[in-house]
Amino acid sequence: MELQAANIFYYLTYEGAVDLDTMEDELQRSAIEDQIANFGQTPIQIFRKKHPRRGPPIPIARPLCFAPDSINLSSIVSSTSHSPSAVLYVGTLDSNIVLVNQGLTLSVKMWLTTQLQSGGNFTFSSFQEPLFGVGYDVLSARKIASPLAENVELGAQCFAILQARTESFLISCGNWENSFQVISLSDGRMVQSTRQHKDVVSCVAVTDDGSFLATGSYDTTVMVWEVLRARTTEKRVRNTPTELARKDYVIAETPFHILCGHDDIITCLCASVELDLVISGSKDGTCVFHTLREGRYVRSLCHPSGNALSKLVASRHGRIVLYADEDLSLHLYSINGKHLATSESNGRLNCVELSKCGEFLVCAGDQGQIVVRSMNTFDIVKRLNGVGKIITCLTVTVEECFLAGTKDGSLLVYSIDNSQLRKASIPRMKSKSSVSG
Repeated sequence: MELQAANIFYYLTYEGAVDLDTMEDELQRSAIEDQIANFGQTPIQIFRKKHPRRGPPIPIARPLCFAPDSINLSSIVSSTSHSPSAVLYVGTLDSNIVLVNQGLTLSVKMWLTTQLQSGGNFTFSSFQEPLFGVGYDVLSARKIASPLAENVELGAQCFAILQARTESFLISCGNWENSFQVISLSDGRMVQSTRQHKDVVSCVAVTDDGSFLATGSYDTTVMVWEVLRARTTEKRVRNTPTELARKDYVIAETPFHILCGHDDIITCLCASVELDLVISGSKDGTCVFHTLREGRYVRSLCHPSGNALSKLVASRHGRIVLYADEDLSLHLYSINGKHLATSESNGRLNCVELSKCGEFLVCAGDQGQIVVRSMNTFDIVKRLNGVGKIITCLTVTVEECFLAGTKDGSLLVYSIDNSQLRKASIPRMKSKSSVSG
């Protein structure tokens, strides 16, 4: 092979080409030593055969990108409540799963991953088999929040997880007193209730770094709030008044910005530090962009048919997706307001989420299916069939597993499929896990 490729060196530089110790002619020996010194030493040949062919990407690293077919329904955690109720919200926080059921019942469960079960660091080694599941209760089911306002439709848009420096909280809204509430996820107690809107608070959103909270209301306004116990170490945009920075407050008592521009109820929100945007959707069919830090109006989008917006998401790459229940269609826009694509959902969608990388759109609803689309082309990447249950909420974990709550109170876990592991692990996960209604 080397000869054919003309990839050879001077023959005296190869190991074992000559044996100087047995050479009797001093003149020849001296000449060969000079030649070796001049040409140097060729390294020892390590491999005597071809390298093996490169294998496929390891699915556990980024399954949605490299191996979407490896993701399948791996376990079903049924409700143990005597009167099962729909799961309104499911979210992940480090190694925990946060669940809110109909009737405002909060519970926190352990999210078991390869890292936790092996007791070591999470790696992308091919020798480490993927295994995910739901474990024991970290916080047992308990009632939260105040009585609901009349005619309020609770959903995932009414809840958000806020991770502060030393503690984590659930933000809840939709109550009759026109406030939003901050609930500790360590013990379930309410630590703050803030009332500044003039009507019912209909939706909430938290930035990824936990530094800002946005709230939308029936009063058609959006308020942006500073988080006083935020994890971020960035310099504040403005100085918070001393009297507001009390130790017992998580969120500032007065809003950082009050944003206007809608003529009807705010139905959905997105807040992004990376994009420096607060994007709000309304029942009036418009989507309004404001800057997060300055509260400056940027632009407005209108639904192509003027239908009330039900859900919206915005990726870190500047792609925005709008959805309306009235026409059951998804619309993809650029951050500059250009309409890029439209796709029918083939049924009502109850949840529209993004993967952590922002490259995939994950949707689910009354059809009981989870559909994964590319945020670049809007093409369907993967369609996951359920078990005939209406999916009411969904989240995508950092490992790119899907946790879906259903109308009957069950929790569906979609993770990397390993048929050999599944036979041994699923019965164990079912026996340890439950979702309280």
